Amino acid sequence: MLIVLLMIIIVLFIIMLFIFLRSRVYISLDWQWEEDDKNVQIQISILHITFYQETIDLAQLDFPSLETDNNGDMKEMYQLVKRVLKRSKIEKIHTDTIVATYDPSITAYLYVSIKTLAEWIRAHYSNNEHVQLDVSADFEQEIFQSVGECMISVNLSKTIKEMKKIKKLRKESENNGR
Repeated sequence: MLIVLLMIIIVLFIIMLFIFLRSRVYISLDWQWEEDDKNVQIQISILHITFYQETIDLAQLDFPSLETDNNGDMKEMYQLVKRVLKRSKIEKIHTDTIVATYDPSITAYLYVSIKTLAEWIRAHYSNNEHVQLDVSADFEQEIFQSVGECMISVNLSKTIKEMKKIKKLRKESENNGR
């Protein structure tokens, strides 16, 4: 009787592990870039359970310099993130962006660049009805504004190895920075 119960538990564990590894990780980004509020909210969920959630204030974020000694780490991190994104799928993307700077020629240049990128994304994901990218230019203001949300999903079993490498690189860069 005990052996049968143990076998049932092992089979159920294997089934649950298979379901977990076949599931998708959903990464949601909600951003707001306005004059007084510049932040990004990141949320990571598996099977509708949120495992990670953080709001990052972009106005206070200290970006690393490209002239530091950890250029190799940054390149390796970029390659790892690129591999993860290749295996990802855009579930939805919505943005409302108003391009405005102090110089009308810079506004025009940024508007054309961002509009081209938006049209490329729209054409690339034309079969997805959850892609809405609104870009406009305002030549009378001086404040760039963007509000939006993006959700991508990644198959968990295909990205565990890359996630471990990213975590290892982050830990090494933190230890080297001390």
